[in-house]
Amino acid sequence: MKLHGLFSATAMFAALSATVPPELYAVTKVACVGDSITFGHGIQNRGENSYPSILGKLLGPDFEVRNFGNSGKTCGDYPGQTGRWFGKQNEHKNAVAWEADIYIGNLGINDTGAWWDAKLFSEGYELLIKDWRGKRRNVTLLMWTQLAPDFRGPETEKRFPGNVFLPDFSFPKNDNGSAKKRPEAEKLLAEIAQKNKAVSMNAYAPLATHPEMYLADGLHPNNAGARRIAEFTFAELAAAKIPKVAIRNFPPKLFPGEDKMSIVLKNTHPSAILLDGAALRGNGNAIFVFENATVIPPEGEITVRLGGEKDQKDPGFPLVSSTIKKTDGIKFVPATSRR
Repeated sequence: MKLHGLFSATAMFAALSATVPPELYAVTKVACVGDSITFGHGIQNRGENSYPSILGKLLGPDFEVRNFGNSGKTCGDYPGQTGRWFGKQNEHKNAVAWEADIYIGNLGINDTGAWWDAKLFSEGYELLIKDWRGKRRNVTLLMWTQLAPDFRGPETEKRFPGNVFLPDFSFPKNDNGSAKKRPEAEKLLAEIAQKNKAVSMNAYAPLATHPEMYLADGLHPNNAGARRIAEFTFAELAAAKIPKVAIRNFPPKLFPGEDKMSIVLKNTHPSAILLDGAALRGNGNAIFVFENATVIPPEGEITVRLGGEKDQKDPGFPLVSSTIKKTDGIKFVPATSRR
């Protein structure tokens, strides 16, 4: 914004400060706390491409997102696992000291080994939540209650989801016993989330059919997987009724594609656009509805190809619709207009 005359930026800020409550112009602070998936283990150029970094870009300038991930850390403080409880790490202390408005918790997948103890698991996570919230009333917590996929395990034996994508993808055949206690861990995570009025997040479903989004170890997402985590986290934040979160979901601009059977949706805004629930309408009442955490990043675009399959297969690939036969007269219908 350009300032003219003698009205300086300092004067403008002072004027705004005198009339606007601080919560309306202060950035919303988002702390991503968790294990190696949050940290970005194995991610190329982790500082730019870890899921918290991408989430910050999607949310835009009204938010500040910081990565407090620490590889190999647990919810519980288990005997014989000295130094693994997240509550004793500098990342936890720093996340607490930062006093974030939102904490996104990704912990639990490292708890399901031979050291598993349900009581210590729950007690440890409760202590973490207590520290994150402190005495503040308006702290929001999002919890991964269904953990990210684990593609390890015996061949063709379905687990979470297990090593079931052979021969195209082959992962380690041993999951170190993690699958055995995972259902109990996820059940406890759901109970902890409900007790603490946290938003439950499903990190499994968006990734479970995408082994190509994982590293060769079968446990850690690659760059594409990190981006997908950021997208469904953005979608969760945009959809949830969370204090201090006001994601302005501007409509995209529509342009003709390279051929007569495609249309391009472009985002010209500084924050991402969530398309879920929105639709393309053309040829009378024909509608194609977006779903599956389809996100257009700032200054990004997505192409809809007309004809062919009638359902959206995956938000990471070009979309197709059999209900609309030509691009002439196609309109974008926001989700709020369809309710």
